[in-house]
Amino acid sequence: MNKFLTLVLLLTTALPASVYAQEIPIDLSATKRMEQDLFFLSSDALKGRKPGTPEADVAREYIAGKMMAYGIEPMGENGYFQKFPVPEYAAVDYDATTLSVGNAQLEGHVDFYPVSISCETGKAASKTVYVGYGITTEDGSYDDFKGLDVNGAIAVMNVSSPDGIHPHSAYAAYHSLNERVASLVEKGAKGILLINPEGTASDTQEFFKSINASSLPVFFVRNEKWANKLMKRAQKTTMSVSMSERFSDGYNVIGYIHNNKRKTVVLGAHYDHLGMGGENSLYKGPAAIHNGADDNGSGTTLLLEAMRYYAQRQDTNYNYLIQFYSAEELGLIGSKYWANNPTFPLKEVEYMINSDMVGRLRDNRLQLSGTGTAVEWDEILDTPIHGLDIKKDPAGVGPSDQTSFYYKDLPVLHLFTGTHDDYHKPTDDADKINYKGMAKLASLIYTITARTAYYENVTFQKTTSSEQKTTPNFSVTLGVVPDYLFGGPGLRIDGATEGRPGANAGLKAGDVIMKIGAIVIDDIYAYMTALGAFKKGDTTALVYVRDGEEVETEITF
Repeated sequence: MNKFLTLVLLLTTALPASVYAQEIPIDLSATKRMEQDLFFLSSDALKGRKPGTPEADVAREYIAGKMMAYGIEPMGENGYFQKFPVPEYAAVDYDATTLSVGNAQLEGHVDFYPVSISCETGKAASKTVYVGYGITTEDGSYDDFKGLDVNGAIAVMNVSSPDGIHPHSAYAAYHSLNERVASLVEKGAKGILLINPEGTASDTQEFFKSINASSLPVFFVRNEKWANKLMKRAQKTTMSVSMSERFSDGYNVIGYIHNNKRKTVVLGAHYDHLGMGGENSLYKGPAAIHNGADDNGSGTTLLLEAMRYYAQRQDTNYNYLIQFYSAEELGLIGSKYWANNPTFPLKEVEYMINSDMVGRLRDNRLQLSGTGTAVEWDEILDTPIHGLDIKKDPAGVGPSDQTSFYYKDLPVLHLFTGTHDDYHKPTDDADKINYKGMAKLASLIYTITARTAYYENVTFQKTTSSEQKTTPNFSVTLGVVPDYLFGGPGLRIDGATEGRPGANAGLKAGDVIMKIGAIVIDDIYAYMTALGAFKKGDTTALVYVRDGEEVETEITF
């Protein structure tokens, strides 16, 4: 090898090392701007930014106004906005939703109700056939359908299983009601009546937002007398259902910073929250404004600041697509809608960075999810950035908007500073936010986009099933807030809700749970597995560490 070629190779291979060391300085002047934005967006005047409300409209107009002021190009369907439907609730017309058994007319809502897997409108009339739990095991060792013909009949099915619904059930693989209903449809049932005579499972939900319709009427019979009659003998039965979804309008806010580059980076955050609370609130008091300063006013204001930085052309390595999503709290609805109805070519997107709950940086600890979704992420992130203690989570799937992009085969990252006792409560306010920490995270984003620019591509890779950890099923909780960034051993908690099992057992913020019953708690997944072993009313041993001392007590779920 000649000396010139050797020198060239040394220089080119040494280049990334200098790139990895690159660190964009922290702009502390950003703290005041972010504080002003967040105090407005999480003020009582905006009433929690619930999608479909006038206050959510104020928030989106505020964001769009910032985009316009920075000279950012609109990239929605109507200016900066992309409208999409947000399911509010499923409305049942009980004048047209009826159930008669023999000569008796059952009362809607009182004796029965349609479930979310029913068809929206439809009728069925036939004799009933009781099909037990509607389960047939793959090896044939258990078969509820042996000797039964459900073709043309109305099937009566127990929603439980032979040994109940719990994580250790021998029939756990067959618990899915959707799959059992689909099996009955395949067997030719005209309608389905669900019952829960043993109480070893939860009743199916009466109130729901979306209809996941099957092709036939599906009712839950809550009247125990009629449930027992339907289980014991065939009954001539008539069913009729009429229900429909009610929607409000949600809006994504989208702008584009065009630097005439071949590749584009998506920077996203959701700006919605819970409004006055509702089913996703962890607050037990009367209706109150949930300001959502950390969730996700913090991500919104961090993205507003990043938008300003990129709009001032301080980084022109890529084009930047800036996206603020609504209805994340209802199931990533806004980001899913954009990913399926993009206003910009997905093939030109290099990767996506999502900021969700980034306002409570403590001890420089940050969780960065999605680090397994690109070949290059580990190499880019391994060189320290502003002393941040980054806990890597390789999974591309998670409870925030980056998931919508991972499912489109794009590399993703999600910034998260951890949960806290104010999560999904009215106390999540702007005066509890670490604005200097947010300025540091803004610099982290700038550093990532600067470092990735030295690569030809950021190469997508799927994360393995072992990295996509599933959440165990459990019916009880301790009522504590886990510290997701704690490195272990054990599970440190950030708070305990009064009146719940954890607080009743004496747990408080800072305690580290080491053991529940016979199960050693190594991490959050071991904790959830432990919860799955118990039901309401159970009492077991609880071991935790407080101030370096091990404490053993009892806890009742």
